Amino acid sequence: MLKRLTWEQVRELLRRLEDKGYTVLHPSKNEFGDWMPRQGIPDRWPDDFPNYLFPVLREIVLPSPEPVFRIEDYSPVFHSYGKIAFFGARPCDATALAYTDAFYLERLFRDKHYEKRRRDLFVITVACTKPCENSFCRTMDAGPFARKGFDIQLYPVNGHWYAEAGSDAGKELLSDYPDADAGELEGWKNEVLERFPVFDRNKLRYPIPPSVRGFLSDRCFACGGCIWLCPTCTCYNERTPAGMNVVVREQDACLLSGYHRLAKGASLRPTMNDMMGFRYECKLGIGSCTGCGRCSTTCIGYAAMEAYLEKIL
Repeated sequence: MLKRLTWEQVRELLRRLEDKGYTVLHPSKNEFGDWMPRQGIPDRWPDDFPNYLFPVLREIVLPSPEPVFRIEDYSPVFHSYGKIAFFGARPCDATALAYTDAFYLERLFRDKHYEKRRRDLFVITVACTKPCENSFCRTMDAGPFARKGFDIQLYPVNGHWYAEAGSDAGKELLSDYPDADAGELEGWKNEVLERFPVFDRNKLRYPIPPSVRGFLSDRCFACGGCIWLCPTCTCYNERTPAGMNVVVREQDACLLSGYHRLAKGASLRPTMNDMMGFRYECKLGIGSCTGCGRCSTTCIGYAAMEAYLEKIL
């Protein structure tokens, strides 16, 4: 399903979502110059918006910390933001959302906490027109256009907006608008693709060579920044805060030694070299990296994907 809309019709879509009980969020710069989600329907699309520094969609479906159950009777505690329509998500984050969907909803169990928040989230992506710093999303099939993880994807083409449905809810919302011919959109896509760097994905091999793993390990400060900003990191820990009768779940980082610690101080991966290998197994071996570049942006030691790519390519 493909539609061609004006900007006012895009705003009409957002108003219709508000009428359905959704809180609409859109990208906006704050007083410090940082891009943050703001509630309401925007007057215009910010052409200079690259992406959020933090993985905002993951923050909505996986808040950290979050209460999960009460200790006295093991009854579940559900934390919800209500129904959210997120307008302006970038394709790499929508792709990451599809990955966390698979992790929490399509394995041996369905995480009820994640499931409720995911059901209440309506995602409208806006295709990218230029690459972000340190990104390689095209190589990872996560940009500049999303293939999954969205309800509606918008393409800003020559002063109007092509709209593509990615879910039944998206199809329903777009059903009242006339169908569009894909010819102009395909030509625009080809022009945009030329702006995005791409390389042979097969070169992102795992296990990574020992010399490269050693190079990265020597430079890692174990700050956890790459994990906190990665849109596909799914690992968590559970604990009971002092004075509380609930168990909370919070994000954990595989580059911190406590993540791997067992009883009596034993460790599955006692050295940074071991931990670095584990992280890259997740990102490259399993294939959860979207190429968004956030890890390289935040790394203070030159031990993230940017450094890895320099050594491999």
